[in-house]
Amino acid sequence: MAEAARLPPLEAPAPAGLRRRRHRELPFSLALQDAPGRDAPLDGGHGRPPAHASHRDGEATGATVVTMSKVATILIVDDDATIRQNIHFILDRGGMKSAMASSGEEGLQRMRTTAFDLVLLDVQMPGMGGLEALRIMRERHPDVGVIMLSVIKDIAVAVEAMHTGALDYVTKDFSPPELIARVRKTLMQLRAGRELERLSDVERTIVARPMVLGSSGRMRGVVQVGDKIAAKPVTVLISGETGTGKEVLARYIHARSDRKTGPFVAVNLPAIPANLVESELFGHERGSFTGADKQKLGKFELANSGTLFLDEIGDLAMDLQSKILRALQEHEIERVGGEKPIQLDLRVICATNRDLPKRVREGTFREDLYWRLKVVPIEVPPLRERPEDIRDLASHFLARAAAEHGRPPQSLSDGALQLLERYRWPGNIRELENVMSRMTVVCDSEVIEESDLPYDFAIEPGSLQELQSEQQSLEAAILAFEKSFLKKALKRNQWNRKLTAQQLGIGYSTLKAKLKSYGLVHEDDGED
Repeated sequence: MAEAARLPPLEAPAPAGLRRRRHRELPFSLALQDAPGRDAPLDGGHGRPPAHASHRDGEATGATVVTMSKVATILIVDDDATIRQNIHFILDRGGMKSAMASSGEEGLQRMRTTAFDLVLLDVQMPGMGGLEALRIMRERHPDVGVIMLSVIKDIAVAVEAMHTGALDYVTKDFSPPELIARVRKTLMQLRAGRELERLSDVERTIVARPMVLGSSGRMRGVVQVGDKIAAKPVTVLISGETGTGKEVLARYIHARSDRKTGPFVAVNLPAIPANLVESELFGHERGSFTGADKQKLGKFELANSGTLFLDEIGDLAMDLQSKILRALQEHEIERVGGEKPIQLDLRVICATNRDLPKRVREGTFREDLYWRLKVVPIEVPPLRERPEDIRDLASHFLARAAAEHGRPPQSLSDGALQLLERYRWPGNIRELENVMSRMTVVCDSEVIEESDLPYDFAIEPGSLQELQSEQQSLEAAILAFEKSFLKKALKRNQWNRKLTAQQLGIGYSTLKAKLKSYGLVHEDDGED
């Protein structure tokens, strides 16, 4: 039977305190401002939504301020046309797209052709009732959330609905701000569940196999520190050279914390144009500067309830350092062009490859910010200082690359592994990952040999650094490099000169002449 209840018209704006609470529930941040008074009809008396409530692609105009990282799409299923229209207008002002269905059967039909984030489902309807429709929806569309709607609060029905899979139960005497808040809370709950499922992309692998960070004694110590602080709401400063795995460690800490269902937002500060950094971090209000045609959330707000990772914090300009410091101290920010503080609940992890104490002494980094960041300092050692990690890391990268390319995983020969362990790895783990990905593509054999590796690995350890540091002519440097290169190639082939000449693509007589000029002879050169 149809429910006779009618929704009240839109109320006046919620108090500022309520708006701030909504901001703390980002990323679905919605603020209803300058709504019509209590006595104003929803349609302005003309049977259609007020003009100022219109929006395009989640962007509000006039009275409505909409800020969402993704515009939610909601299905309203109710046999009462007035209730459907009222809810549609409320959601529209909240920045959400909605579609309508007049029965459970029609709702299920629409769900076959359209992807919805959430369904608002009436309990009592002619034909297929709400609970029956709920069971079918949960069976066919388990990823779609459902909120049940009813005229009265029936505890037994509410309990049955929640057991069947509904995420909330709302009576129809709600105010518009209350409905927006309940919908937003449910959308956040759904998003958190999807974040947890997505953990398998990076974090779940890291949590299940911490060796991805490294299994050496030094890296085990780093991981142990991460384990100890994961559950504690402290700021972390990770230092280390480029490519050592600072972001991977930050994701590990996030995945081990009680914020793991919240977002992990990574920001590479040097990659953002200097004039946009403040807007990217803190967001901006509509009209706050030329080109700001709509309100935008910053990275701090997008990371609310989760973890914000600021990479290369040492490169941040001084004026922005003070704003980062205020955000850390006060747990609040203000958008560019905004006047009201926005409360935050998030963890901040920063990383740098700079010498921050030196920058503090030089006056390019704030000392108070440095000490605020350095609550828990963690240093990630470069790969050249932990060669015992290379075997496990290389195996992991080879297995992952093989899966991506649909081929059996490869392994490293002992000789190839020794070359990798002696290499200095200026690009650290990132460089190792790139080399293993390349080997998967260019090497057809199941075992990667020394000769399969790039020529860089055939050079004696430190030889290039020595050449660069010596004051010698270009010709002398080239000759020294060629001698080192040929010697390494001969060692790989057990001093078999014919095989070496063939691999290097030069004539056998040419190789013999070069070896003679360099004095590269061996008591058993393996010829013929």
